[in-house]
Amino acid sequence: MCLQGARVVQEQVLNKIGSNKLKVSVVWTPVLGGDNRRAAQDAVKLVPDKRATHYWDADKSLGLSYGKIVELPRGGKLAWDIYFVHDGKAEWKDGPPKPDYWMHQLGRDERRLDGDKLREAVQKIMKAGS
Repeated sequence: MCLQGARVVQEQVLNKIGSNKLKVSVVWTPVLGGDNRRAAQDAVKLVPDKRATHYWDADKSLGLSYGKIVELPRGGKLAWDIYFVHDGKAEWKDGPPKPDYWMHQLGRDERRLDGDKLREAVQKIMKAGS
């Protein structure tokens, strides 16, 4: 499990945005050695916020679905260590909804995870949806 991103989401987004309108889905996907359901259950403590719901993507189907709708660094196909922001109207239809904003930890580019930028994007999208 790559855990730094979970800490960033908790500390820079959830801890600093008090709105109950904010909902976070944390999806744990087995990618690195030692990634398994037990490790994911242990990692839940990194994002303990009551607005967060945790999921285990054992077969990577969600990560692969999202990998088809965003252009991942280095031509990647599996969306993992990815941070998507959707407005409150996003709906899952034939596949996952395209994010309104996203960041990652899969390389160094303009979308590289930055807690301040992620929080600002969340706040902007939440304000637009009000």
